[in-house]
Amino acid sequence: MSTENRNELSLILESNPESIDFALSTLHMDVMFSTAADPEVSRLETWEAWTADMQMHHALFTVQTNQQGIDLELMVNHEIRRTRATGPKTSTNASNWTTAFFLAVICRDQKRYRELCEIPVDLLRASGERRGTRYNPFTYHWISALQAFVLNRPGLGEELLAAMELSTPDQVDFGDTESLDKLVFPPMNTFLRLVERDSDKFNEALAQGLALHGDYYTANAERSHTIMGAVPLSLLAMACLAYDTAEVAPDFRLEVESGYLPKHLVQRSWYGEFPVLEPDT
Repeated sequence: MSTENRNELSLILESNPESIDFALSTLHMDVMFSTAADPEVSRLETWEAWTADMQMHHALFTVQTNQQGIDLELMVNHEIRRTRATGPKTSTNASNWTTAFFLAVICRDQKRYRELCEIPVDLLRASGERRGTRYNPFTYHWISALQAFVLNRPGLGEELLAAMELSTPDQVDFGDTESLDKLVFPPMNTFLRLVERDSDKFNEALAQGLALHGDYYTANAERSHTIMGAVPLSLLAMACLAYDTAEVAPDFRLEVESGYLPKHLVQRSWYGEFPVLEPDT
């Protein structure tokens, strides 16, 4: 997708902020296709796709968690977009939150992911489930654990343990065993080892999670053609956190390399290439 195409999608922020969620899936698909064509994210255009996706996902929560009618200025795809807050909608949900959070971590936008972590889990639950949509309870414990980690809040261990226990096939209200075992549990286990600062167990958990992700998305022809399997977003975010941790913790190492972990995202090679935040923030 060209910068011009992304700009057209970004204009929805100004023209119709009530429908901002309609642009999210297209921008996210653009990231997946761009990265599949540029697996190491060695091209600036691919980094632009990642930042635009991250900016729009964060914009959704800024627009929908501020009081209705408040004027906002948000940078998306190189330009400041002037819009207004709408208040919470059904898209202010747990699924969009985790995507927005992992995108911000991967792009190393600390301001944005800290802001996301200030959003009450109860708001995500109430907004996302207001029309009958349901999430397994582990989802909210997982979000609470991530928020506690970023904001240094108490309860990290308890929330993460609850998320891991409640994500087992015999504890969930719905969901198939394969996706729980191969897609849901591995990021939590990898995160646990990161929190513990255990390099060996972290690298083992990350490698296993990537292998399980690959197994899941190559299990049959239909899945192998699903572009959403191109990047394991949560595991990539864990690798990015590990890379940054290794720079400040001499005893911690990130040793896993994989086609599922774009080199220049993990190593934040493009960070600072162009402004991604509004001025004076």
